[in-house]
Amino acid sequence: MFDQLVKRSNSVWIYKTGRFAEERHAFLCDLNERGHDLRTLRNVNRLLLAIAERVNVRQAREIAQTQIVRAAKGWVAKSCAPNSKTETRETATKRFVYVARNWFRFLGKWRDPDRNPQFKPELDGFLKELRDDRGYTEQTLSTRSGALHLFFEWLGSQSISLKEASPATIAAYFVQNKARSWKKSTIKAYAQSLRAFFRYASQRQWCMPGLAETIESPSIYSMAGLPEGPTWEQTQHLIANLNTKRPSHIRDRAIILLLAVYGLRIGEVCALTLDDFDWANEKIRVRRLKNKRIQEFPLTAEVGNAILKYLRNVRPQCSSRFVFLSLRKPHRPMMTRGASCSIALHIRALGCRLPHYGPHSLRHACATHLLDEGFSLKEIGDHLGHRSPRSAQIYAKVERRKLEQVAGVKLSSLTEYLRTQTQPITADWAKERLSSLREVSNVGLGGIQ
Repeated sequence: MFDQLVKRSNSVWIYKTGRFAEERHAFLCDLNERGHDLRTLRNVNRLLLAIAERVNVRQAREIAQTQIVRAAKGWVAKSCAPNSKTETRETATKRFVYVARNWFRFLGKWRDPDRNPQFKPELDGFLKELRDDRGYTEQTLSTRSGALHLFFEWLGSQSISLKEASPATIAAYFVQNKARSWKKSTIKAYAQSLRAFFRYASQRQWCMPGLAETIESPSIYSMAGLPEGPTWEQTQHLIANLNTKRPSHIRDRAIILLLAVYGLRIGEVCALTLDDFDWANEKIRVRRLKNKRIQEFPLTAEVGNAILKYLRNVRPQCSSRFVFLSLRKPHRPMMTRGASCSIALHIRALGCRLPHYGPHSLRHACATHLLDEGFSLKEIGDHLGHRSPRSAQIYAKVERRKLEQVAGVKLSSLTEYLRTQTQPITADWAKERLSSLREVSNVGLGGIQ
């Protein structure tokens, strides 16, 4: 392995005879088997030798965090120039610590410390109920977990147990964190998470009864804001800008088309598999995250061509059935956070001012465009996969603008389908056409309910 990563013979000898060569070689072979590319292996190889010179990986006890940090600081002080920027030193330190932890974890010498171990059993039980019994999405679970971890960290710093928590405790937590400039929506979300947890805790007599009902949150009136996203012209401009030969642009363009044309959530896009595309019948099947239903859409030529271009020219050849994968080895299914960051960068590049730049703004752009095209709120709600018709009422506040012609991406096939095709609540496609989509009460705007 060392011979493949280092070119000079004298350097090969240094790596082969260096400290803990056997352990370093085993870790590099494991990374290679998991599909990491040659550049990554070379970078890790250089760092492993530096780590081995500063930490004894054969010690009997587990390696402590303090050992890793001390070794990282020593290496940075030696390897970085005296006049190097603070950001450069911080990046080098983080990289050293990251590689060291992964190596020690592989050797069985490192165990990730539990976050808030004092409250871990209670939090794990709460999240398990949300996942298994209530069917919450991973995104909601992540939100709940993040909010509760912050609260438990504060609770631990105050040396307060769950039994001792009181309404005054909850109030003090939010008052002390007011300096963090939390928005109303953030405070409301955190209050909801605490309220849900303390209801669960009260049922198990972990805290005083009725504590959940004392947790107040700021009033945010229903439909107080606007579902703002880029205009349809800006969306078309965004798609046109990504019509390049760059692999990341080809992949992201296919994702953005799915978000903008079908109004999908980013989690629904990341969950798509190769089996969800029926190329012979030109259909796409989507698993709705919130109502757990399967919804089918006609696969438009523009979206289909973009996905085929990605599959043929960009998607890595691997055993994974997920459509969208990371482009660098090891090739893993795209996570919603990574995909969201990538899409947000493209939207920010448009130069338009929006309250949010994430992929959900394209879902709003889709809904607003359909509203401008004359579709009813019921039809738009069905198209977006809403469980309740009231969920689409927010779009009634959006000013309706007629877009007679869309440049770049033509959605005529989808629009024609939406206006003419019935959509009964069955697993089969409707075969009869009606004169008007609005005359049918059980029509979904482009998908099976």
